[in-house]
Amino acid sequence: MSDLLQTILNRYPNLQPDRRGEHHVDCPFCGKEAQRGQTHFSFSDSGYKCFVCGASGGLYALSQRLGLTDVPLQPRIERKPDPQPVAPWRSNPDRLLAGYWNHPQRYVVWQNYKPISRETIDRHRFGYGRLPFLDKDGNWYMSRDQWLIVPLFEHGHLVGLRGRNLTDNGPKWISATGTSYTLWGVDGVQPGDTVWLCENYVDAAWLMQTHPEWKAVAIGGATTWRDGWCDFLWMRKPSRVIVALDCDLAGQATGATLSRLRRQWTVDHPGLKVPEPNGPKIANSLLKTGITAILFKWPSDAPDKAGIDWVLNREVAA
Repeated sequence: MSDLLQTILNRYPNLQPDRRGEHHVDCPFCGKEAQRGQTHFSFSDSGYKCFVCGASGGLYALSQRLGLTDVPLQPRIERKPDPQPVAPWRSNPDRLLAGYWNHPQRYVVWQNYKPISRETIDRHRFGYGRLPFLDKDGNWYMSRDQWLIVPLFEHGHLVGLRGRNLTDNGPKWISATGTSYTLWGVDGVQPGDTVWLCENYVDAAWLMQTHPEWKAVAIGGATTWRDGWCDFLWMRKPSRVIVALDCDLAGQATGATLSRLRRQWTVDHPGLKVPEPNGPKIANSLLKTGITAILFKWPSDAPDKAGIDWVLNREVAA
């Protein structure tokens, strides 16, 4: 065990690792609570990973997030892992994608999840089926469970597969092994467009279905933003980008809601640094790139964790 790992563990008395040496706690990035028998956020000497919000990195980044000041002065030098080859499904995805798109239950399961049309499902190439994963011995296999599949394309090439869980077991979203995150929907942005930047891919698709005068992009989670994506949008020359992350602490809650969530965080996570909402950070990054960016202001009656789907549902009700 490294000195740095021990320093972090000092914040979690009596915490025991699992059989793989991983330690499971509440995620300090998105706040997802640790649950027995489920892997949400875990860390070890090799680093940390949250399978809910996608946050990942090394132990020094984790120690900074936790607000630790007593970290060892000399970090342990770790050899970077050898570059992994591109996942085989990314090299030749046609057969896999065809299976997702031709699944007989595809439209039914998607429309049970969100009120999106067949045309929207086809337009964004949403699918249904099993995801490819790599086991610890280096063997590829297809998942036992079936997922709502959101393919991620970058410059027309498939770079990722994100799966939405339809059960209450495990994380809501998961990525196929070898997935690269990208800014979903950016290829459809044209010069002069008003663009909404959302968290959920499907909410972004539903927004464009309801308001065809707008475009929408999605990042997959409040903490998955990459500053390099500013360039993707800048090259598309939108007239403005409306940043509309979810109404929570990780997204862009404001006012009384933000104050209440911050107080609750200090109660639930004593001694840990309160995270700052990511929405304003993203808007500032866009502004620095020369993009007109506006923060969506959540109404005072918006519930905690409301997303753009809450706004769309309210439009339907009205």
